[in-house]
Amino acid sequence: MQSDRRSDKELWRLISQENDQSAFEQLYRRTLHALMAVICKWSEDAAEAEDVLQEVFLDLWERRAKIKIQNEVFSYLYSMAQYKIFDRLRQKQLSEKQIQAWKLIMQEEAVLTAAFQNEELKSREAIVISELEQLPAQMKKVYLLSAEQGKSIREISEELLVSPYTVKNHLQKIRRRLRSAALRMSSFFL
Repeated sequence: MQSDRRSDKELWRLISQENDQSAFEQLYRRTLHALMAVICKWSEDAAEAEDVLQEVFLDLWERRAKIKIQNEVFSYLYSMAQYKIFDRLRQKQLSEKQIQAWKLIMQEEAVLTAAFQNEELKSREAIVISELEQLPAQMKKVYLLSAEQGKSIREISEELLVSPYTVKNHLQKIRRRLRSAALRMSSFFL
């Protein structure tokens, strides 16, 4: 659960400095749909769009130790996708004027995509916060000790003077509530 709360920048730090594959997979899942939507606007061929997406993430993984991301990780991935697309356009021998027109369209779209992604992230965070605020007091304590302080079930049970089974039960209920909230939210966006 704690890894779900990591920012893109924290995931990138884990990827680039610690070669963390699970952080890479989480970043991939988090940005996959937004990047694919951008790439699909360029190509009606789904297989080609998937190739571009895979090239972006393959390059990202292979060059992770050398890449320095100063701003937002999604913006960097978006730029990588653009360059991959530009390379394919050049390979198709489109005129420079066509490529420049396409770049202009993509730059305008980048602003809209980033704004949408930020708004979606804020909505998700608000739903999670709201769900956590509605937890009973004891469950909230268990959540805070587990997710924010990283304590084990045994440590939590000793601190709260409850059985480990009770702590485990609370954590399962919290996961179900958050999963249910996520499903409600995803159906809202679809």
